[in-house]
Amino acid sequence: MQVGEIMHTEVKTASADDTFADVAKIMRSNGISSVVVLEGKKLEGIVTERDIVNLVAAGGDPHSVSVVHGMTRRDLTTVSPKTDIAEAAEIMASRNIRHLPVVDRAKVVGIISIRDIDAVGRRGAGRRPRDAGHRAEPQGAAGRERSPEAATQGRVARGLRTGRASERSARILERRRTA
Repeated sequence: MQVGEIMHTEVKTASADDTFADVAKIMRSNGISSVVVLEGKKLEGIVTERDIVNLVAAGGDPHSVSVVHGMTRRDLTTVSPKTDIAEAAEIMASRNIRHLPVVDRAKVVGIISIRDIDAVGRRGAGRRPRDAGHRAEPQGAAGRERSPEAATQGRVARGLRTGRASERSARILERRRTA
């Protein structure tokens, strides 16, 4: 199976001049955890929940800091729609990332998350797919408990939604990111 068969084609985007607060509102209103940053039609970077947590944990003001100052852009990894899903999963695992922009002929045509790949794996294992590829699954759903990492990510996401992301959760995610 190829990435193009499961990618989300309605990619939410922002410009480099938008603030982190603007991007957080896009994420919340769309139930997603990443926004692609474009300059015109050119991919410039990606903002994830992790980037927002890092900004807040470092004392930055999400209402005044532009995403250009904290988005992920160095070593930005992309895949093509023809990339095999197993290869995309290996890229995500080796780079410790959860979102991959899908690019075809220098244009962003979609995005894929680790949850999308997980949903494909569950369908293959006879389990039900998640209703929305970018929404968090409740603990114990599909007959299994969430991993400690998934639980931490859920707590951070809830903290971002409520404005109470804990400093401890931000440190945990930062350690995992740099490990």
